[in-house]
Amino acid sequence: MKEKLRRRVRARALRALVQARILPAPLVGGALAAISPLARFSRYERLTLANLELALAKETTASERARIARGVRLHAARLFAEWLRLARSGAPGTPDAARGAWIETAVRLDDSVRILERELARGRGALIVTGHIGNWELLCARLRRMGLEGAVVGNHRARHPSSVWLADMRRTYGVATLEQDASPREILRVLQRGQVVGLLADLPAPRIQGEMLPFFGIPARTMTAPAALARAARLPLVPIRCVREGGEYVLRVEEPMHLDESLPRREATLELTARLNFAFERWIREHPEQWAWHQPRWRGSPHPDRHFAAS
Repeated sequence: MKEKLRRRVRARALRALVQARILPAPLVGGALAAISPLARFSRYERLTLANLELALAKETTASERARIARGVRLHAARLFAEWLRLARSGAPGTPDAARGAWIETAVRLDDSVRILERELARGRGALIVTGHIGNWELLCARLRRMGLEGAVVGNHRARHPSSVWLADMRRTYGVATLEQDASPREILRVLQRGQVVGLLADLPAPRIQGEMLPFFGIPARTMTAPAALARAARLPLVPIRCVREGGEYVLRVEEPMHLDESLPRREATLELTARLNFAFERWIREHPEQWAWHQPRWRGSPHPDRHFAAS
């Protein structure tokens, strides 16, 4: 009963913030940044520091990890303000399209975007993979402003206010949300139209098959669905990130990751998934304060203190 009440209050608060256009998103972000030190006393901070120690203890000091944790809090405040602004934006081709024009100036497209354009020119769509680093929602919105159409796969729970709010936000700037446990055929239909499908693949997901694979050298349950979709669609995975660099977001595309067809089916799936994990590790090391360290990434690890040999 208490949980249902909290969800109702949260849903009303989120709707009110979106509708209260007199409150500029930067003002909201500034207020959240000002109170972010209070999060030091939360379970999220404890989990952030525990994960940082688990993953980076050999290459950072305790004071460096505390500094990263402060950056994580500030980045979370910035994210919410930016998402609030996204929820007020308009999709291309609609009467409200001008409200989303700020997205194009907020995110600079790196020259590497030509890689994605090259893949889409084949007319078979593209499977985009990213992680909870930088601003993944702004990444999605920026691609939509480029004229790309498609959907993202998300953990959409009909009665969960945050999940519903995120799906509504994406719909506002012109992107549909497919449920994580939806039939793969729905995803394949989007690709068959030559559109893009976005996947967040750095964290485990409920009800989605996963395998224990190295992440920062530690066994972590990792979803294998992206590799399985790559096989089903006969497409590579295209890694893309949108991270903050020098006061602006930069969208960078990396060369596609293909399944190794010389390997047996299961081994090929695991090998591609492991390669994707290593790419995420590299991104996170470059911008550690912009990743979701407060998530239980290594929950269920049978040997959290046992490190894999470097690959």
